[in-house]
Amino acid sequence: MADERDEKLRALALHRGLKLRKSRRRKAGGDFGLYGLEDAGGKAVLGIGEKGLEATGDEIEAWLRDAARSTWKSSAGMVKARKKATPAEPEPEPEPEPEPEPKRLAVPKPKRQPKPKAKPRPKLAVSNLFAKLPAARRAEVFTTLLEQSGVRIERIVSRGQATPEDEPMIQEQDEWVVLLKGEAGIRVEESATATLLPGDHLMIAGGQRHWVTYTAKDEPTVWLAVHLG
Repeated sequence: MADERDEKLRALALHRGLKLRKSRRRKAGGDFGLYGLEDAGGKAVLGIGEKGLEATGDEIEAWLRDAARSTWKSSAGMVKARKKATPAEPEPEPEPEPEPEPKRLAVPKPKRQPKPKAKPRPKLAVSNLFAKLPAARRAEVFTTLLEQSGVRIERIVSRGQATPEDEPMIQEQDEWVVLLKGEAGIRVEESATATLLPGDHLMIAGGQRHWVTYTAKDEPTVWLAVHLG
């Protein structure tokens, strides 16, 4: 029975963080069967005097139970105090974070369309009435420039030629004549001879007799004749 009680006391002491000491010395006037308590550092807590151990088992048990009870009451009081404490004000709810702005999709820049290549313009066939003039020393030279329905245009180059008096020129169509270069004389039917210089022009009706009385000998004379009808 003693061992059981010792184990019980030892467990109570250990629960309080203390160490139980028991005397086993059998001497007259000694501390046999007495107990004491000391802390983990070996410092006397209860029942340890100058002459040895002094507390009985009942005193040790009562002290340990009272210590446990007071500790429990202290703990219960703290719990009650905590319960009575004014509840803390609830923390304000955090403001919702602003929704992120939607990402703007990058709009691709329109590709520059290559400029269409300009179509090459056709070249005009330009000719010059005075280019590559024939010498025309032996006879007049007639060159047709344009001939369409109802009209024929020709260039005439003369150099010193004239129409024989007995061989007048007679045409069925009307003829418009302009002198472009040189000098010439002309007579129509019974008219007097007219001198033509560059820029001079006249109309000769169809069927009229006419003569070129002279043309310049020192340079070519250039005519433009338009035959109508």
